[in-house]
Amino acid sequence: MYDGKEDDLIKNLTKMKAKQEKAAVKEAELKAAKRERVSALVDETMPGKSAEDLLAMYDGKEDQLIKNLEKMNSKKLVKDKANKQQSVRQLVDETNPGKTAEELLTLYDGKEDDLIKNLTKMKMKQEKTAELKASQRESVRALVDETNPGKSADELLAMYDGK
Repeated sequence: MYDGKEDDLIKNLTKMKAKQEKAAVKEAELKAAKRERVSALVDETMPGKSAEDLLAMYDGKEDQLIKNLEKMNSKKLVKDKANKQQSVRQLVDETNPGKTAEELLTLYDGKEDDLIKNLTKMKMKQEKTAELKASQRESVRALVDETNPGKSADELLAMYDGK
């Protein structure tokens, strides 16, 4: 068939070899990308097995493994979001920020961590303010007991409320 056309044979075999090498490189790159994706998903979902163990179990079925891990991850994200929303509702009940939990969740959709951080700061500030007021009231009561100004501590506190 190639009798007398050995140059063509060599040329065609060289092309075939180059195509095979290119395909092998592409396959290796694809496999490496899948390994990286599996590793990242394992870090996010923490399925109880290492990425290497899972890759060994799913050898040749990496796409199925990635699909399963992504499903696990999305369930985890939904659960995390529900937990964050519950935290927001609780913090809103404790702080009374002037908006409902649903309004705040709508405003901070996708930024629930920032909302929780802000509401937690608000709660801490309110607690600190309450402690300070309680301390001041105790000081007033002690001074009224010592000086006996003619009015009770409650009357004086009511008169000077917020001043």
